[in-house]
Amino acid sequence: MRTFNTSGPNIPTEHYTLERKKLIEEGIKLVNNKRYFTIWAPRQTGKSTYFRQLAVQLEKQGYKVAHINFENYRNAPQETFLERFAGEINKYWDTNYQITNISKIFYDIEKIKNQKCVLIIDEIEGVNPEYFGNFLHSIRNAYHSRESHCLKSVILVGVSNILGVVSDNASPFNIID
Repeated sequence: MRTFNTSGPNIPTEHYTLERKKLIEEGIKLVNNKRYFTIWAPRQTGKSTYFRQLAVQLEKQGYKVAHINFENYRNAPQETFLERFAGEINKYWDTNYQITNISKIFYDIEKIKNQKCVLIIDEIEGVNPEYFGNFLHSIRNAYHSRESHCLKSVILVGVSNILGVVSDNASPFNIID
C-alpha cells in the first residue's frame, strides 16, 4: 500500500508520486542538446525525486547517469572530497578513476569518447568553499569541450541560487540555462 511521503525522495512503488512528465521531457531535451544547467528550489519540493525519474528516462536513451549528493562535503578536505567523488563516478560509470586534483577529474572524463554520460550533483552548495570555485571552473571547462567527450550534461541542484554561493557571482557555466 502506498503512503504519502514528506521526507526525502519518493520511492514511486511505496509513495504517492506525481509524475512530472513535461518537466522530465524538458530535462531530456536539455540533456540531448548537451546543456549544462542549474536548478534550485527549497527543501522538500521534489527535486531529488524529479532527478531520479529523469535519470531513469535518460538511462533508457543510453546515457550513463551519475546522481551524486554533495550534502556532507562542506567541511571535507579536498583529498577526501576527490576520493569520494571519484568513488561515486566509478560506481555509476564503471570507471576506475583515482583522482588527485580537481582539474584531473574532468581531464580523465574527457578521455572517454564512446559513451554518453550525465552528472547530476545534488546539494551542490555542500562543497567546501575552499575549493568550490575551482570545482565549478573545471565543470565550465568541460562544458566548453563537451562535443569531444562523454560528459554531455552536468546538472547542479541546490536549495539556493548557485550564483549566490559562488563568490564572483559568475554563472558556473557562463551560460544562462
